[in-house]
Amino acid sequence: MFNHNHYVPILKWKMGEYQALSRLSDPIKAKITPLLEIPPVGFDFETQTKKETVDSHIGDFGKRLKSKWQARPCFVDLKYLAASPMCAGGKHCVDVLFETARAEGCVAIPVVSFSSDPAFVSAVATVARQDRHGVCLRLYMADFDRPNLGTDVENLLRPAADGWGECDLVIDLEAQTYVPMTVFVTIMQTLMAKVPALNRWRTVTIAGTSYPATVAGIQSPSFIPRMEWQSYRSLLPTLGSVGRIPSFGDYAVAHPSPVELDMRLVKPFAKMRYTVTDHWYYEKGAQVRSHGFGQFQTMCANLAAAPFFAGAGFSAGDAYIADCAAGKVTTGNLSTWVWVSTNHHLTKVVSDLAIAHGLSVAA
Repeated sequence: MFNHNHYVPILKWKMGEYQALSRLSDPIKAKITPLLEIPPVGFDFETQTKKETVDSHIGDFGKRLKSKWQARPCFVDLKYLAASPMCAGGKHCVDVLFETARAEGCVAIPVVSFSSDPAFVSAVATVARQDRHGVCLRLYMADFDRPNLGTDVENLLRPAADGWGECDLVIDLEAQTYVPMTVFVTIMQTLMAKVPALNRWRTVTIAGTSYPATVAGIQSPSFIPRMEWQSYRSLLPTLGSVGRIPSFGDYAVAHPSPVELDMRLVKPFAKMRYTVTDHWYYEKGAQVRSHGFGQFQTMCANLAAAPFFAGAGFSAGDAYIADCAAGKVTTGNLSTWVWVSTNHHLTKVVSDLAIAHGLSVAA
């Protein structure tokens, strides 16, 4: 389906993230296969109940996916829903969600892992057999401690696929420090060496992030190292000319852990996150409830004047930053700045991968 010249961002299926995907240029979209995580059903802290049913939470997935990503391939992981969640009529949520994608002609590939319960694995197998788009296995670092990893992988995937060529692999390192880098590069080599039939998988991706769980103690403005990208670049020369080169994946400008906050108590700050080659530029403003979103215009003006700003033509996110700095667009809300930062990040990574692999890319 794709080789190492491709990018696999792991994104929560929320407004800011899917708007970021939708607003990418077509050449950038062609270089990306996102792994979309369906977020947990929201919790209403005031009533102490779930905000909606599982049915309503996933019911519009197919239409929204078609609207934002059309028929381009994507991986879809429902790991954050409760174990064996059932929808109306006794159907498993996996069956229901992929029915909505199938009805819209979307190419949605189900994700399974060793943490998936038997009912989930069975539902994924049914979907994979019906859609014939294959299946994606998500391996975590702890999985490599299995004494019979190869056999366990074959047993997990056999119901869903007729061979390695129908299976995609994502080695998800989740949140790491990647320090010391030389040691971590060796760890990544070791993990890849333990993958059964490494050269026979349809695709192989190694993903992770060093984005901090909290930016509360980080000075503003500052540059936060993108250690996952630096480590991936350091890994490439060690693979030789015959070894399998994995695709690169990350969590864009977010930490992997989903966060459910009581917005009655939270006082969010304005923040700007902007990806440069080896770092994220981070700037923190004041609380938006007391100081408003107008402060983003000043933050955008500062960024647009910086030597590392890619220019308004680089991405839709960059165009919005330039227009906000000039007062041509509104300063939006928190979701606005998620799509802006994510859209720029996705475009930047595709461009950087092209350079890393000696290619050219049209942004």
